[in-house]
Amino acid sequence: MASYFYTNFVPTLLDALFIFLALEFCYPHALTNVNCIGAEREALLKFKQDLIDPSRNLSSWTGKHCCEWEGVKCNHRTSHVSQLNLIGRGLGGKIDLALSELRRLKYLRLGNNNFNGHMPNQCGNFKHLEFLSLSHNSILDRIPSNIVQLASLRYLDFSYNNLSGNILESIGQHRNLELMHFILKFLSLSHYSISGHIPSTIGQLSSLRILDLSHNNLSGNIPESIWGLYNLEVINFGHNRLDGVIKELHLANLTNLIWLSLNWNDLVINVSASWVPPFQIKTIDLSNCKVGPEFPIWIQTQRNILILYLSNASILGEVPHWLPDILSNIEFLDLSGNMIRGNISEIFVKKVPQLKMLLLSANNFSGDIPKSLCMSHELVYLDLSKNQLSGRLPQCLGMLLNSLQWISLRDNKLNGQIPSSLCGLKHLKVLGLHKNGLNGVLPKCLLKQDLAILDLSDNLFTGRIPPFSSRLFGVIDLSKNYFTGDIPLQLCQLHKLQYLSLAHNNLSGVIPPCFSNFSQMWANSTNTLYLDEMREIPIMVNIKRTSLEFTSSLRYLFSIDLSSNTLQGQIPEGLNRLAQLQNLNLSRNKLIGKIPSDIGNLRYLESLDLSNNKLSGEIPSSISRLDFLSCMDFSFNNLSGHIPSGSHLSTLEDQSVYRGNNGLCGAPLLKVCPGDEYNEMERQYDHNSNEDESNEGGFVVNWFYSGSGSGFAVALMGFCGILHVNQTWRIYYFQTLDRIIKKLLIGRLIIMVWFKGAFQFQLCK
Repeated sequence: MASYFYTNFVPTLLDALFIFLALEFCYPHALTNVNCIGAEREALLKFKQDLIDPSRNLSSWTGKHCCEWEGVKCNHRTSHVSQLNLIGRGLGGKIDLALSELRRLKYLRLGNNNFNGHMPNQCGNFKHLEFLSLSHNSILDRIPSNIVQLASLRYLDFSYNNLSGNILESIGQHRNLELMHFILKFLSLSHYSISGHIPSTIGQLSSLRILDLSHNNLSGNIPESIWGLYNLEVINFGHNRLDGVIKELHLANLTNLIWLSLNWNDLVINVSASWVPPFQIKTIDLSNCKVGPEFPIWIQTQRNILILYLSNASILGEVPHWLPDILSNIEFLDLSGNMIRGNISEIFVKKVPQLKMLLLSANNFSGDIPKSLCMSHELVYLDLSKNQLSGRLPQCLGMLLNSLQWISLRDNKLNGQIPSSLCGLKHLKVLGLHKNGLNGVLPKCLLKQDLAILDLSDNLFTGRIPPFSSRLFGVIDLSKNYFTGDIPLQLCQLHKLQYLSLAHNNLSGVIPPCFSNFSQMWANSTNTLYLDEMREIPIMVNIKRTSLEFTSSLRYLFSIDLSSNTLQGQIPEGLNRLAQLQNLNLSRNKLIGKIPSDIGNLRYLESLDLSNNKLSGEIPSSISRLDFLSCMDFSFNNLSGHIPSGSHLSTLEDQSVYRGNNGLCGAPLLKVCPGDEYNEMERQYDHNSNEDESNEGGFVVNWFYSGSGSGFAVALMGFCGILHVNQTWRIYYFQTLDRIIKKLLIGRLIIMVWFKGAFQFQLCK
């Protein structure tokens, strides 16, 4: 949506600025008549010297006439360099401070390059600068504080960099703000990692028309002063941590507003049902805000809406009857993740010819897929998943042959066959029909499509799997159907494949040895499944004995699941070549032979399930090299021999993963392997000896303490008995005790007298 914003709205809003620049610098005077100032030419050459220019876009930067160089324009009257426009030239390196010598520069545009390093503090020297854009680079550290001293600045864009600090505070605290607020019209600091609160002094930028602070870490309430910027046309605070309540009073003065994005914040939108906004808006994005429970009625007054995003907005209830009336110009509609109910056809009783994206997933819509959608010839994304839709797939969807790229109808109640007309969708990349009641055989032409993701799992498809003609498949899920026959050998041509699930079918034959051709899973593969954000689709994956839903992380998953079929033959040795594989499930088949000896080459393997087959022989010792393995199952085979040991395998002590293999022995099983009896006896002897020594030591300690107590009691009784019987000893004992007590008392008295005298002496002094 951000790209749509900058492509469609920003140019419109800044037409006046661009026309102004064009009129000033594009008079029909020959550039050859403009003399280049030597100092500025040297500054440009020094700037070029530190640049990386792999495409040689600055090859024209030679000679004396710098006003003729690529991206450079000079004022025809003063000969000073007035414009430097190098947007999207693929340049890299650091921004040299030599640029600060271009004192008369008015237009500096270096966006969409690969500039890195720090911004020179001398950027504040551009006293005449009106347009500054450094967006979409890799500039580090803070924005120089003196940027805000550029009194002529009208356009400021630092979005999409690696900057830190909070320029908002600098703007708010600047002493020349009174001058700046009459000029600055565009402020974009999105994707800037700003934290803290939005300063209320931003509300002094009274000329501001575009305010974009999206994709930061801003928190707290939106200052009241911002709602007083009556010239604002675009407000984008999306993807922050803002909170509070937005009321109709806040929006009452924004008569020019055409874009409002408050999405992904903790905001509550609280306006009355009778409120009529003072604006006619084109873009509304309140996704993940608290908008409901009713559908916002004020939207029915808006007749120019192009983008309407209300996903996860806590909206309940029926589809409002007036909704079709505001969709005549709609291009992007997202109502997903709510609890809206009603017949989906009621939304599309009228044509929506400009519709490009329709996202209505995770609601309670019912009825057939509207055929009126087939008239939306610009439709690219269609997501109606997780509803109660029924009926057949419309044959007319094939009419969208030049636009439709993404279809997700998963988790509905659709039935019938896949229409062959879908094969005509030339740009289709994703087809998700998981968990419906679709049946019949697959159209052969469907597997000739250049699909990236095909998910037909959990349906009622029958027949053989047609041969694959396209080589672009990255994800294929045909699990939980009724497919029969062999696995088609054409699968081996899918070099980009990284996820394959044919589980829970009636497939027979052998596992094709050519599965080793899946080069996407090789150790030296650096490619990952490329899907932009809108092309991600949830896939249910059986891994580690549970079903997990993968969406955004699907591109990083490498998995093969052929479980619960009737496959025969041996496990191909070539599978060991797929070093990137994380999940391998071949359970519940009729596989025979040995486990490949080099299975330890699958070094990233996390889950391995070979249970319920007819495998024989030993478990290869190389399995001890699988450091990431956290779940494995060899149960119910004919395996024998010693269970491998290793530092990592010692943590997997679940005996159930080996059950049903009577020939297995060794830890963690209690069964001792033949030839290990002596070692076991020796180990048991050492264990018992250690226990005996431990017990003996404990006995000695216990005896000592118990003996000490009884000995003390006997000695005390004997001493008292002697004093009682012998009168001479008794008299001598008590006389001695009296003398000791007297000496102690006399010593105590002497010490007290000494301290008292010393204390009185100090007082006299």
